[in-house]
This record gives sequence, structure tokens and C-alpha cells, in this order.
Amino acid sequence: INAGSANKFVITGTGTQTAGSSQTITITAKDAQGNTVTSYAGVKSLTFSGANSSSSPVTTAKVGGVDFGSSTNVTFTDGVATASMSLYKVESASISATDGSLTASGGELAVSVTAGSFAKLSVSLSGPQTNGVAFTSTNTLTAQDAYGNTVTGFDASSNNVTVTTSLTGTISGLSGTNKLTSASDFVNGVADLSILGLKYTGTSGTGTFTFSPSTGAPVTSSSLTINSGAATKLVISGSGTQTAGSSQTITITAKDASGNTATGYTGTKSLTFSGANSSTSPVTAPTVAGTNVGTATDISFSNGVATASLNLYQVESAVLAATDGSISASSTDRLTVAVSAASFAKLSVSLASPQVSGTAFTGTNTLTALDAYGNVVTGFDASGNNITVTTSLSGTISGLS
Repeated sequence: INAGSANKFVITGTGTQTAGSSQTITITAKDAQGNTVTSYAGVKSLTFSGANSSSSPVTTAKVGGVDFGSSTNVTFTDGVATASMSLYKVESASISATDGSLTASGGELAVSVTAGSFAKLSVSLSGPQTNGVAFTSTNTLTAQDAYGNTVTGFDASSNNVTVTTSLTGTISGLSGTNKLTSASDFVNGVADLSILGLKYTGTSGTGTFTFSPSTGAPVTSSSLTINSGAATKLVISGSGTQTAGSSQTITITAKDASGNTATGYTGTKSLTFSGANSSTSPVTAPTVAGTNVGTATDISFSNGVATASLNLYQVESAVLAATDGSISASSTDRLTVAVSAASFAKLSVSLASPQVSGTAFTGTNTLTALDAYGNVVTGFDASGNNITVTTSLSGTISGLS
């Protein structure tokens, strides 16, 4: 009794396969009772299906070197053919074939495809992030084989991953500070960088992050924006010289611990300034934005920066500081201003008493050139501005130049 006519294919082979590897499969033409149809012979054009392409890079499953979904010539002898099959995606594949009339319906080969050995990393970072703060949202690093399948058994303790950045700053917070070094860092091939505490501290801006394993290909993230952190200090800038009675515009900048402008420090802030003294004659207090130094004044910040008018009246080396009660401008973040006298405006006299008629005055007797605020005008020149001395007494003045 010979076999009947062929009505299906049965595909056999190994039920497990590593991504990127190949195995030899057998395709058998069978009749309705499952007998091998020996008359099904010669070159047949078959199209295979049931296995998907890998993702990175996209690599299509193949039989006999031809992609799944495209017809390939397979030679049958007495109803049986063999061919090499290569699979690349981790999945439960169900391999089928058809010649246009016959199919492998019910005779598919089930293959469990597992990942190959570790070859590279894949990274996904969410932005923006904040300087000096552990990354938030979804940030993952995935161990992969050469075809982008997740290598679930990857162990960072035996293959450390070092993190670097194109930004000017440091990486911290990981099991090895700037490295993934623990066996528990990757769970089923994926490291949750947010949970692990990845942190960048340094100059804010836009840059990339590179993850380099000891063995295997590194990966660099797409551009990621790092925003400034919370304000930790104020910095006052402006001119280092000023004339008594004049004003200048100063800039007050809120900065984070790394010196980045804290753009989140915005709106009206109540600041109290210090470090400048009142003039003596008349007593005139220095002001910022029209408010006396030492008294709180409202200053409006936009993206961490504010400007205000500074008026100084006392000749001195003023060291202007400021505080909002929580953060301050201190040390070198203060503005040092050398205040010089204004132009001559008046005189101040001090005479010792008693004196003796007809005799040059004794003791301490001074006449001082002053500006409008009582500061000494050191460059006053009497040759260009003569001073006449008179008295309410009945007599004459003499002895001067």
C-alpha cells in the first residue's frame, strides 16, 4: 500500500535554539493518514513563516539563507527535505511552511528561542533631570545580545558598567559610585537607574551619558537636559567702584550648590541687604531698590536673576551682602564696592578754645573739605577755590596763605 497524495507538511527539529544560531530542520510531505509521500520529490518552492525579526539590528529569520516570508527552493527526496534555519528573536516561534497548496498546519515546529551571550547595552533616559538630585521617572539600562534581545542573566558584578557624561560634572549614587558593580543592579537583564540612584552633579545644560561595560559594546544616550538644582546661595555682582550719592544697578543671582543659576528661584522675594554704612553729614542710609540697607525689600526674580538700584553715601569699602532668611550672599559671593567722595560741596570746621589774640592758634584746629554727604574731598584745592575767613569779633584775620 503506497502513501496517498501529499496534503500537509510536518516540520521537525530541535525545540530550543539560541538567537543568532542555526539548526537543521526536516520538512516532510505527508498524506492524510500521516504517511510520508515518497512521490513528493524534486525542487519545491516553499515559503516559511512563524518567526519574527530581531529588533536591534532588525534581522529576519531565514531558511536556506532566504528570509522568512520569501519563497526559497528546497529539494525533496522521497518526500523529505532538510534545510538550515537561523532565528534571531527571543520568542516562542511556531515554524510553518507552504508551497501554495500544502501547509504545515498542525505540523509546525515549536522553537523556544533564547538570547545569545551579552554583547551590548541599550539605554533609555527621561528628561529633563535636576542637578544634584537622583534621576526620576523611567530610566533604564538593558543588557542585550548582538540582536537586541535582553540577556536576563547579565551580572554587573563580573562585568562592571562605568557611567560617564559629556557634561562637566560627576556621576554618583550607584553601587560603585559612578559604576554598576553589584549582582543585584540588573534584574532580568534590566537596571532601573532611578531606583539605583543615578545622580549627576555639575554644570547644568544638555549632554549625553555613556554606559561602558568592561566587556561588550558601550552605549551613549540621546541628548538629555540637566536643569539647575534648588537655590543654595545668592551672588551679588556689579561695579566695584561708586561715587558717594550715586547709584548703580546690581544683579542678584540665585545659584545651586554647583554654581548653576537656579532658574526655579523666581517671583517676588523679600531680601535684606547689609554691608554698607550711612553717611555722617547729613546721616543718609544706603538703599537697595529705594529701601534702606538693613530693612527687608521686595525684589522680583525671573529665572533666578534679579536687578536692583544700589545707592551708597559713605566713603568706605562696602561689602554688600543679602539674605532671604534661608539663603544668603556670603564670602566671595558678596559685592565689594570702593565708595569715593563726590565733588566738593561744603566745609567743616573744628576750632580749639580758648585762643590768644595776636597769637597763631594752638591745639587742634581743622577745616575739612566735604562732599554733600560729609565725606572728605581729598583732592580739594584752595588755589582754585579760595576760602575767605571772617569773624563775628571786631578784629582782623591773618597768617594764612
